[in-house]
Amino acid sequence: MNKAGYQSQSFWIRLVFMLVYWGLLNIALTLFGLLLFIVTIVKLGSKHEPTTLNGWLSGISSFIRDTIKFLSFDVEDKPYPFKPW
Repeated sequence: MNKAGYQSQSFWIRLVFMLVYWGLLNIALTLFGLLLFIVTIVKLGSKHEPTTLNGWLSGISSFIRDTIKFLSFDVEDKPYPFKPW
């Protein structure tokens, strides 16, 4: 017979990771918003394409997507740094 979720050690470990990733998600969303604002200003003010900033935005957006999937119990795999960036 299986134990209830709250009696399982893996449940509590996942809960701790979920709390940590929830905090990291808030930081990542703030950073994403700031970078998005900077990219918009750069594109508005010049013809220069901010390729480095676009790469950072892409990386942060994939971290946000992976974190939301983990927090919503869609996947069991933890996001970065437990899997490649």
